[in-house]
Amino acid sequence: MLYGRGEIMQKLRQLGKRNSLISLHFNNDTMLSTVVDVLADKNLLVLDYGGNEELNQKLLKHNRAIVKTDYDGITAQFTITDIRKARLQGKPSFACTLPDSVLWVQRREFYRVRIPLSEKVTCELIHGDNNRTEYPVLDISTGGIALFDINGELELEPGNVFHNCKLTLGEHDTAFINLEIRNHILKNPNDASEGTRCGCAFLNLTGDFEAAVQKFINLVDMQQKRVD
Repeated sequence: MLYGRGEIMQKLRQLGKRNSLISLHFNNDTMLSTVVDVLADKNLLVLDYGGNEELNQKLLKHNRAIVKTDYDGITAQFTITDIRKARLQGKPSFACTLPDSVLWVQRREFYRVRIPLSEKVTCELIHGDNNRTEYPVLDISTGGIALFDINGELELEPGNVFHNCKLTLGEHDTAFINLEIRNHILKNPNDASEGTRCGCAFLNLTGDFEAAVQKFINLVDMQQKRVD
């Protein structure tokens, strides 16, 4: 269950970019729609207006719906309220308040652990003319890492690739790796100065260092279980 406004907006925008069909369930009725836009400044989610005017009016009258969809095998569900008819770029649409939470059910391919305070795990990325900047690592799996970018320096567009990054697993191991940015989420959508969480995937990780990462994950996992 996602509660962070930044995460919620990102997931809804993913649905919109993919033009994923969503089903709206209300008062024993169901209609199909898509996410048209997410208006962060107005706290609004914009959905496509239906082709059946009778159903459209029922939805407006009920003013509440449960939204369900499947996104690349991920089940998503959330509730919308305060539904009204609107126009966006001259086209009729539904506008509703952004949901407070989104259920986002997916099976992770890789087991992930958060980095404890007792371990200093960092990753240096190259910016511009071979300028290296060090970022703290928030969590790690054999598939990738999450970086904390406090200054907003990272080129955050998903798909951007950073080569020759220096990943240091505390006092355990160090390697130079390639990373691809997969997602980025503001810690506070209303204040970018609080930093960003950047999800990154490993590219062509060597077998030896993958084993080192797995060993480190097992170590952290054991430490956390002792604390629990």
